[in-house]
Amino acid sequence: MHRIIRLLLLFISISFYAQAYKDLPDTISIGNVKVIIHPSAKPIFDKEFNMLGANKRYSTALLAKMRLYFPLIEPILKEGNIPDEFKYLCVQESNLNPNAVSTSAAVGYWQFKFETAIDVGMKVDKQIDERRHIIESTKGAVNYFTRNNGVLDNWLSTLLSYRMGLGTLKKTNYAQDWKGKTEIEVDSSTDWYLIRFLAYKHFWEDKLQNEPNLELDNIMVTLQTEGGRNLYDLSDSLQLSYDNLKKHNAWILKDWIPKDKIYTIYHPSKIKTFVSSPKKPFVEPLETQILTASVDSSKLYQPNPKKKSKNASIMSDQVETRLHTVVSGETLSSIASQFEMKLPELLKLNGFDMKTMLMLGQKIKVKRVVPMLEVISQQLDKKAKNAPKKENNSVILEKSKQEEPTRTIHTSEKANGFIIAPADSREISIKSETEVTKVDNKNKVIEKAEPDLHVETSNASEIKHTIHIVQAGETLFRISKTYSISTEDLIKWNNLGKNPSLKIGQKIKLIP
Repeated sequence: MHRIIRLLLLFISISFYAQAYKDLPDTISIGNVKVIIHPSAKPIFDKEFNMLGANKRYSTALLAKMRLYFPLIEPILKEGNIPDEFKYLCVQESNLNPNAVSTSAAVGYWQFKFETAIDVGMKVDKQIDERRHIIESTKGAVNYFTRNNGVLDNWLSTLLSYRMGLGTLKKTNYAQDWKGKTEIEVDSSTDWYLIRFLAYKHFWEDKLQNEPNLELDNIMVTLQTEGGRNLYDLSDSLQLSYDNLKKHNAWILKDWIPKDKIYTIYHPSKIKTFVSSPKKPFVEPLETQILTASVDSSKLYQPNPKKKSKNASIMSDQVETRLHTVVSGETLSSIASQFEMKLPELLKLNGFDMKTMLMLGQKIKVKRVVPMLEVISQQLDKKAKNAPKKENNSVILEKSKQEEPTRTIHTSEKANGFIIAPADSREISIKSETEVTKVDNKNKVIEKAEPDLHVETSNASEIKHTIHIVQAGETLFRISKTYSISTEDLIKWNNLGKNPSLKIGQKIKLIP
């Protein structure tokens, strides 16, 4: 009776395994090598396969990362004549996490140790770690595979050498038994690393082909830029979130890109909003920057450049702090860019950090450089308030020493009028239109009618000056441009010598 029960259980177990493994493949191709999976290897294969599909949320998220990163990896593998299937090794090693670190101190997408990374041409120092750079680390992996396959002459051996190292693998039977072969059988005695890779390749390849290929909100784009740039400034100029730029470029360790070569920065973006069309053609790339879509190198991703007017406003030295109301679509970076502030400056001014969330209608402090025209307008408004008041055809000049305690007035007589040069370097010309004088028979003045005085002001370009008082930050060149007078004339009229230097409060003649 017990014997019958044991035979029945054996039959059930055989039926179960037959059913469980009926969907597992018998062969898998890796490059030009056909890999035959022996039945004894299928339980190991099946265990790895089921672990990958155990967490639906995990597999969905990782699948999205593959669709984002594979377009960057695939062209590099192809150019290096490495089998396309090796891209799944990157998934197996790090789950496409740039910050992955193993117990043996292997780092990055392809899990390179420091010495090996340097050996295959990557740069690793205190400023950058190219093991965390998807493109540079893939290039390093290609160099590693190419070198090892040149010795082993078999892609399956080369793949296994990624775990063991070339020196160790050469001492095993795999090196001799598989060298030059294009058909290999793996069984339960084969190294687990290879069987796990076969499970990864089969599982994710099936998912990529058969899962609904939902259109991605973002695709990866790359920016080739010269070194010497700060990540904060770069996020501002590209109008991208600093957090996301940092997240996807974890290889930049100290927010500063070295100057030694051209580096590639990448970021997931909605490239459709930048696709060229007859109505919205592309502008020329800024400077030497080239942004290319990872899925189509013929497309350019170009941030909206700041259009500079030919008649750009002349800015003063005055800076004002004002409140800005947040509107839909604005970010900290875009607000900083709008007011020509550095992002760290905006954060410090408001006591924010990079995790601060903005709300519609929120009021935040911003700093703004005041245009010179506004300064002039304010000065003219102030003068208008203090201008002479007419009462019964007479002019009453009101002066307040409290308002202008140290005002110095410079005059220059001219015909029937004179010019007043105030301390703010703007002049008011007061001209007499008529002057009536009565005399007696002895030519003595008995009455002198007070002339009608007119205060004349004009635009900045029309105001005539005789004296300019140097303000903080002004140069001789700037003064010459302001008054449309050559620097040579200013030097000559003011005896400034060969190496002129200006001091605050210095008086500069504007006429010979």
